Amino acid sequence: MQIPEELRAFEKKTLIVACDHVHARLYLALNREVHFVHELKTDYPGPDGDRTSMVAPSGLHSAERPEKDSIIGETHLFHALARDLHERFERHEYEELIIAAGQEVHELESMLHPDVLKCVKTFIPKLLVKMELHELLHHLA
Repeated sequence: MQIPEELRAFEKKTLIVACDHVHARLYLALNREVHFVHELKTDYPGPDGDRTSMVAPSGLHSAERPEKDSIIGETHLFHALARDLHERFERHEYEELIIAAGQEVHELESMLHPDVLKCVKTFIPKLLVKMELHELLHHLA
């Protein structure tokens, strides 16, 4: 994708990471070009994980995963992402990193290899993973 003129260009190979507790999307930007690279997903707790269910006063049935599952899923994803970012660093796939990972961004920060941390230009404590690429770029401006 061509980066619109009103947004800044990326002077160095920059890996943009947008993630939540379920998946992470990676994009590579250089000059006025940006493209999708990879998506990581957690497999925890799996499709048959425990759920809490209830019936609302209206009679509608709802179910949700326990908070513990999303916390553990996030940890699984963050460990996998930290490994992936280090492997990409060793292959010289990027020079700078921008990471948007919601309020848990500092938990991910603590898992990153020191060489990877040196490449981080910005940590963004916002959930941007569900945005289209052009919307994501506007949040990075």
